[in-house]
Amino acid sequence: MSTGRLADKICVVTGATSGLGRAAARRMAGEGAIIVGTGRNAEQGARTVSLISETGGQAEFWRQDVTAETDWQALVEHCTTRYGRIDVLVNNAGGFFVRPLEETPLEDFQWLWRVNVESVFLGTRAALQVMAAQAEGGSIINMSSLAGQVGLDQASAYCASKAAVTQFSRAAAVEAAALNARVRVNSLNPGVILTEMITGSYGDSEELQQYFAKDNALKMMGLPEHIADAVVYLAADESRHVTGIALSVDGGRGADFRDK
Repeated sequence: MSTGRLADKICVVTGATSGLGRAAARRMAGEGAIIVGTGRNAEQGARTVSLISETGGQAEFWRQDVTAETDWQALVEHCTTRYGRIDVLVNNAGGFFVRPLEETPLEDFQWLWRVNVESVFLGTRAALQVMAAQAEGGSIINMSSLAGQVGLDQASAYCASKAAVTQFSRAAAVEAAALNARVRVNSLNPGVILTEMITGSYGDSEELQQYFAKDNALKMMGLPEHIADAVVYLAADESRHVTGIALSVDGGRGADFRDK
């Protein structure tokens, strides 16, 4: 049952067309948020809006390329014109691939950097300009990864990009607080979560899920709703004294990181 923890907050969620973004958008809407979900796939964006509307929530879809500065400017203008503010930004959109370092072309590394890092920079900067001027401030949640804290085999490009997101968020938190003590910036660092990003790279067998479950301390497969719950916490007023952290939601994998 909803407790209205995000009642009437204007929440922008990038990459809301699937996976963690869709789960976060639905969970936040269930807590009373008004969702502006963004992405490149209008059909899947409409699906997210429909799922939220079916349960009585409020949402709209805005088509966006998160690597384009002009798209961020247009999104901010839309939100401030229609709603007058932005209370929460979830920088969720991103990319992923697994490939040995020696087989990773520079072009692929640069693409991942644009999608995972430059998009977070553009989104954080755009939202901060709005939130710093708001008496109520705001919360910026940058989706990083366990890979932003530890090294993973054949994922050097991904690890580099997510480490950048984690550290960028810490630095941005200090700057944001100096502009407005009620603006918070945090990174959220999931472990292996059962989404299309994982199944597209590794498959979706029961055996694989059991393998991933055994690979963390809690022996539990990470699910999108686990991340969505953490997003709600960082977005809600109950985390008003929390900024500059890297919140790990990984079943204890980072705490028990051994060669398994």
